[in-house]
Amino acid sequence: MELRRVDLNLLVVLDVLLTECNVTKAARRLNMSQPATSTALARLRKQFDDPLLVKSGRTLRPTPRALALTEPLRRVLSTVERSILTVPDFDPATAERAFTLLTGDYSEVTLLRNLLRRNRYRSHGIRFDMQPLSMAGIEAFHRHEIDLAVVPEQLLSTSEFEQCRRRVVLHDRYVGVVWSGHPYAGVELTADVLAGYPLLSYLQYGGDKSLARTLSRAGIATRSSATTTNIAVLPYVLEMTDLVTIIPERMARRIAGVAQLRILEPSFSLPAVREWAVWHDEFDDDPGHRWLRTELSVIATPDLVAGLHATRLSAVT
Repeated sequence: MELRRVDLNLLVVLDVLLTECNVTKAARRLNMSQPATSTALARLRKQFDDPLLVKSGRTLRPTPRALALTEPLRRVLSTVERSILTVPDFDPATAERAFTLLTGDYSEVTLLRNLLRRNRYRSHGIRFDMQPLSMAGIEAFHRHEIDLAVVPEQLLSTSEFEQCRRRVVLHDRYVGVVWSGHPYAGVELTADVLAGYPLLSYLQYGGDKSLARTLSRAGIATRSSATTTNIAVLPYVLEMTDLVTIIPERMARRIAGVAQLRILEPSFSLPAVREWAVWHDEFDDDPGHRWLRTELSVIATPDLVAGLHATRLSAVT
């Protein structure tokens, strides 16, 4: 008998019939009509080329072939239910799984460090692989080769992500930064400063997302001197120059000493820095994916609190 010719639904019926040895009782347990159960038994007899159950007074008696099937059949059905039909648990202490995240460089530095810090005592089988936020990466995301993407808020409305599940995972605000030996000695980033000194700009995914363009839309004139696609390198390019740029505040404060930066408080409003986790619906109920989203939420909590505080402080000043 070839497996592809076996109706697996009939095996469930056979298991109940062998337990009850009564078509009426089996039909009741299976929530089937008695005629439908009798038809299923007839098909099983043809499939196994054996009567399987024969009359013995008012009951049915299993044939030797049926008795030989009883235990193997129950083991198979139990394995299918446990291994295929039941949603598996995810234990980070013992799991082996690689999570692939599509991120920009700022969220990669911030999230990867915190994920590794939170998970340093967990299973060595858990791995986080970061892929750059690019057209090729987005195509891989839509082929479901990426578990989760972390993208700037302005990308949420694009066709690539507008239908995805989402959750904010990073919240920050922008500040100005210059080299510690910069000729401008003030503490504020003003429109005059940006007009008077060359801007070191960066280009996020999509040609419409550059820092220079964002400032222009806010009515701030700039003289763009150089552009990069990597926000993480901006602070280190400033050394020994009169360039000025804008980066997320927590990033600026974390590396100010190493990169010899001076932080300038903006005197005008800038958009908030928000990064969102996005994923496909099909991952919603995956236990491992739920665990990953929980980890990101825990990481995000202090950022959200600090971001709200910074927003209120900026409004007051």
